[in-house]
Amino acid sequence: MFRRFKCPLTLIVITLLFCAHKGPPLHIDRIDPRLEKIAPVNDHQIFLYFSEALDTTSIKSENFLIYTEQETLKIITVTPGNTSEQISLYTQKMAKIEYFIDGRVYDLSRRVGIFKTKFIGSIKPDTIQPVITNYSKGFKLKNFSLEFSEPIDTGSIKYYIFPKRKMVKDWHYMKKLYLNPETDSLNYDTTYYLFISEMQDLSGNRGAPFVTTITPDTIYNPIFIRGKAVFNDTPLASGIGLLGYEKILGVSTISQGEFLFEVRDSSKYFIQVFGENCYGADSASALDTNIVKLMPGVSKLDSIIN
Repeated sequence: MFRRFKCPLTLIVITLLFCAHKGPPLHIDRIDPRLEKIAPVNDHQIFLYFSEALDTTSIKSENFLIYTEQETLKIITVTPGNTSEQISLYTQKMAKIEYFIDGRVYDLSRRVGIFKTKFIGSIKPDTIQPVITNYSKGFKLKNFSLEFSEPIDTGSIKYYIFPKRKMVKDWHYMKKLYLNPETDSLNYDTTYYLFISEMQDLSGNRGAPFVTTITPDTIYNPIFIRGKAVFNDTPLASGIGLLGYEKILGVSTISQGEFLFEVRDSSKYFIQVFGENCYGADSASALDTNIVKLMPGVSKLDSIIN
């Protein structure tokens, strides 16, 4: 005798209903972002602190206005701050007077926060030197990218690519710079040097010379030429070294006499060293103990690398 089984339809429905309500309810952001603090840092920079993380894609200069009863204070650029709740405004030089500020920001849910308040401007000078905080270096790379500690006067930056290659500058917030090949991509079997010889921030503070290297190569084992530059038997305090003669292949900053070049073989290369009122040149290789002795004299670096 067979026992008949009924389909447990009721049990299935109850189980589905239970599972459907098992998870927590969806969170809907109903709170607008609020300005919590305004802090002038120096005569060019203002920090704004908000109640929550902001949508950085909406941070634009045209969303803010700083003014007095007589005039408008020009906003040069607006950048994301050190945290997701912070914004940095860079302005023309402020005075120690009362300013009004109107603004509009968006949180991550695209809720808008509109504010209007006032503050006293700072006359503290900006004396901090700009530095490069992040940069591209190594292999499998097809362009240069740099991030600065603060917005840069984009017209002040002077750079060179070795071996020479025309690049297109792409600035973001005046704080991030991408250098992309103008036409063809970079050569696969070549190490490219980026040398920034001059840069300054919006207050005119100058940054130190900077060098980095990249290559599109996917399998790359660099060889290094190390050495010292000495003047009157004393290590050169600071200077610039060039790899190559008629065709410059690379560049190195020199500190306490030490230089370093990244090459692809152990051949001998021609090295030129430029210091303040001194110059020297010699051959060098990765297999040698390389010492370049400098002599008094002036040799213009710009005339060689341009």
